[in-house]
Amino acid sequence: MNRLIFVPILLVLILITSCDVYNQDDYRELVVMEAYAIAGRPLPDVRVSTTGPVNDEYSFVDVAINDASVVVTQLDSNGEPLEDFSYTRRTMGVYRATNQSVLVEPGATYRINIQFESRTEQLTAETVVPQQFEILSDVNESYVYQSEDRLEIILTATESNAKQNVYVFNTITLEPSLDNLTPFYKSAVDDRDAGIEEFFNNSSGLINEGNFEVNDDQTITLQFPWIGVAFYGENAVVTNSVDSNLADLARSEELQLGGSTLPPGEIPNLIYNVDGGIGVFGSIASDTIITNFIRPELP
Repeated sequence: MNRLIFVPILLVLILITSCDVYNQDDYRELVVMEAYAIAGRPLPDVRVSTTGPVNDEYSFVDVAINDASVVVTQLDSNGEPLEDFSYTRRTMGVYRATNQSVLVEPGATYRINIQFESRTEQLTAETVVPQQFEILSDVNESYVYQSEDRLEIILTATESNAKQNVYVFNTITLEPSLDNLTPFYKSAVDDRDAGIEEFFNNSSGLINEGNFEVNDDQTITLQFPWIGVAFYGENAVVTNSVDSNLADLARSEELQLGGSTLPPGEIPNLIYNVDGGIGVFGSIASDTIITNFIRPELP
């Protein structure tokens, strides 16, 4: 395929106490971890910090924890430790694997353990890295925006190591300008509901198993949604397969941000899948194509 571009999905992690159903009077400081393992890339950097009171302005440097001991362990098929990888602090609150030649293995399971010199908390989490895939489909040089000739992404067959495969598209404009905004996003910028830079990397949201076609040869066909196109012109379309930790966090975040008809008192907390604190230890596999989205001809 064309040059590979990976973009963390996100899946914005809200690191303030309003994520959990606490009264402000009940606030207690929690430890936060954040790491994204990418198949075929070096072991991920790990960010370690604390939460802060909801009324305080958030600054990572102000809440960074600098005395953490971080170890990532690869597990075997029985869940037993296979190899430990030590980490050292790179900058304020950010830790990096000592051996940068170690690459994340597709399909492997990793456990993270974080302890502190000055705190009693101990954080642990596990991620199962999605299987690596490739985009097989022949991609046109260009597609007319909102035409019937839609971009189809055909992926190699992979054996799911989760309840189901979950995908996310990220569309990255390579020609950002106000003139190149597609109508929906141009209206948002014109109405000052958003800044143009918010759409430079546009996410489709989660695409679950029910929204793609499994072919006879077990390859998968994904229909790229037009809502993912924020800019005309050349774009990188990144197809990401995400692990259950990222999928759980994104789904629960949608509920927090109003993507549900549940009454406020019944909205569940974010799902972190982290013991001893909050945050995310997630993993991703991805591949990228480059294409042009061109304006439709005016009638």
